Amino acid sequence: MPTTTPLGFTFAGGAAGIKKTGALDLALVVSDRPCSAAAVFTQNAFPAAPVLYDRSLVAEQPGGLRAVAINAGCANACTGEAGLADAETMAASVEVALALPARSAAVM
Repeated sequence: MPTTTPLGFTFAGGAAGIKKTGALDLALVVSDRPCSAAAVFTQNAFPAAPVLYDRSLVAEQPGGLRAVAINAGCANACTGEAGLADAETMAASVEVALALPARSAAVM
């Protein structure tokens, strides 16, 4: 079966050490230009830190996202201010590593 990849996007995945088993646990989706963004978020009264970060980001930058970092094995839920700082750090690390503008990477 042929694989189809959207033009202008790059995808990567690997093991970042989040899962103790060493299994794949991190994925990146990167656009070569700013993208329109829309999202549907949980209605839970206690959303995880990445949800709070991304809600703010999508409201602030609906036409300027460039990347999404997705981890498996760490929901960063019920972590308070430290969790929000971790979400911000994860997004900023992706932006710096990929030479993207600040506040252009979402985290999941």
